[in-house]
Amino acid sequence: MAASLSYGSIIRTLGNLILVEAGLLAVPLIVCILYSESDWVGFAFAAAAALAVGSVTEFFTRKYQSPLRSREGFLITAVIWVVFAFFGVIPFMLSSHPLGFCDAFFEVISGLTTTGASIITDIDSQSHGILFWRAFLQWIGGLGIILFMLAALPELNKGNGISMFQAEATGITHSKLHPRIRQTALSIWGVYSLLTIVSIVLLYAGPMNLFDSVCQTFAAVATGGFTTHNQGIAYWNSSYIYIILTVIMFVAGMNFILLYTAAKKGFKSILHNDVFKAYALIVMAVYIVMLANALAQGFGDNLADTLIYPLFHIVSAITSTGFGAPGAESWGTLALLFTFFLMYVGACAGSTTGGMKIDRILVMYRNTINQIKKTISPKHTYLVRLNGVAIDRDLISRITGFASLYLLLLFIITGIIAAYGYNLTDSAFIATSCLGCNGLGYGATGAGGSFASLPDTLKYILSLVMLIGRLELFAYIVLLLPSFWKR
Repeated sequence: MAASLSYGSIIRTLGNLILVEAGLLAVPLIVCILYSESDWVGFAFAAAAALAVGSVTEFFTRKYQSPLRSREGFLITAVIWVVFAFFGVIPFMLSSHPLGFCDAFFEVISGLTTTGASIITDIDSQSHGILFWRAFLQWIGGLGIILFMLAALPELNKGNGISMFQAEATGITHSKLHPRIRQTALSIWGVYSLLTIVSIVLLYAGPMNLFDSVCQTFAAVATGGFTTHNQGIAYWNSSYIYIILTVIMFVAGMNFILLYTAAKKGFKSILHNDVFKAYALIVMAVYIVMLANALAQGFGDNLADTLIYPLFHIVSAITSTGFGAPGAESWGTLALLFTFFLMYVGACAGSTTGGMKIDRILVMYRNTINQIKKTISPKHTYLVRLNGVAIDRDLISRITGFASLYLLLLFIITGIIAAYGYNLTDSAFIATSCLGCNGLGYGATGAGGSFASLPDTLKYILSLVMLIGRLELFAYIVLLLPSFWKR
């Protein structure tokens, strides 16, 4: 029998993480003060609440020093995202344009999971502090709350930090760059931070001011999609901005461990990576098809419309960023079909993106080819290889199970949304967008609508869907198993 969960250690760890959130809340508070905005009160209250709860928790659980095991790691990973959200909603609820709890909760979860589906209909009316907090939530959630904490809190590594890393990290395998998980976390955050700085500089060199450059960078690097203006990226009417963001999103869709390795050992490792080649091939193939479709349908009045917007839309969709391209909803049924495909597939595992991930798609494709070959030559043994390494059959089964569960959840969520009176296309799009942490809108949630129009009950359901999608299904579903809780 498995040992019972150490609830004292779990609560103590959560308390430490809440204390860190109190520090994070101080950043948008400072932004409000710099811009002389009254919304600093909400951030001060939220920071004080987090500090108080974290301190009290630390005081009463200080005697619990037992190391965290795998099950505790999974539970902490699943719970901390919700705990963060409860403190994160306070600034939205106490702002100069206050939101109700349901809307604030949806907005925070959408930010933390980097979904970017917003219920704020008038973004331009929000304070700089609120706009920064939305963007900052995405940046923290991009690589994951736990990965951030593993880098920030050395004591987490004394326990089973690797179990929390595995529960939160995306993909089929979770490689470590260093023997100590904290060093791996620091290395990945180093690449993430460097990409962030490069993006801010490039955007600031264009028509954006520094504040917008920072916020749009947080959204692009985290593949989140929140913007600082009602018009989105179209506000700047700049081909330069679209090109820079397309490049940043594409890089953010790559495996950050691969990026770190390439920086150390040379960029040839990227070009020889099976997953990257598939990623680039999908983007280029869909781009060619959508260009041909645009020319055939007569869409686009200029070079930007014809060449830049489709590529921007494709990269935004496959990386689950969810930035909207001007006029995308008018591109026709074929463009909508490919958008569904890109949202479902997602980019590379180990990135900030959502969706199924190309790694899994590639393994399933190669396994299918092998099964076809085995039908012809049943006595032959065929191995599925990824980057020259044979994939274990148990891992292939896990990937197949994940894909089946993902499709089943999409079907169920689509049905739930349709039960609220939305048509099948809109329901499927909302379900795919939220489970894949994409945030793109269409129809009821697109240019002519908003996520704000959804019923409150559905917003809560979709908040859970975004969390499940961000932690790739198993971290939450495993909590439903009685064996997880048994002594």
